[in-house]
Amino acid sequence: MTLRSCIPILLALLSLPAQAALTTYNDAAGLIANGGKQIRYDFEIASGFPTGNYDPTLSLIGARDGIQFDAITIRPNLAPVSGSQAMSGADGVYSAARLDFSALSRPVIGFGFYGQDLTIGESIRVSADFRLAGQQIFDVRLDGAPELTPIYFGAYDANDAIRSLSFTGIDDSGNNRAWYIDDLSLISAAVPLPPALPLFLGGLLLLSRFRSKSAGR
Repeated sequence: MTLRSCIPILLALLSLPAQAALTTYNDAAGLIANGGKQIRYDFEIASGFPTGNYDPTLSLIGARDGIQFDAITIRPNLAPVSGSQAMSGADGVYSAARLDFSALSRPVIGFGFYGQDLTIGESIRVSADFRLAGQQIFDVRLDGAPELTPIYFGAYDANDAIRSLSFTGIDDSGNNRAWYIDDLSLISAAVPLPPALPLFLGGLLLLSRFRSKSAGR
């Protein structure tokens, strides 16, 4: 077998995905204990976010820290985790909001937030687009605690990268409802090698040695 004939096999090994290891959390300490670089957004004016306002033309965020905050507004919240503001959809109550991480140089591998219970039967539906695992849907129930008590949800996968997140409030009938989140945490890691790259490079090294020995005969 020649080096040239082995290259397609090695390239196929390089494309193999890593085994998924997705973990979810119901407390911030559990998520943050994973380490990595963490950014937390509490959405307060002092940390650089716009003044809470019900007019979306005045409070849309746009790009921040290399992340695109799409259709998101910052508005006063009755029970924020910190400060007096929280994040919601662009129309203030019912719309979805999206965070796009495609422009970041460091992959996002974990996220967490506090969701607020407004009425009985509400959930926040989180759609996460993973590079390897594809779209993953999480319905975060908000009626497991007294009204206006923030409920925590987090997800982490060290073997994958999250390309975007989408948030929508829904009720038990599937209708869109008001929603708020606060203290959004994102965990990123150093840019990893592709999962099979060490195997690929090792194979090339062995083949080059085999070729050298064959040429010396």
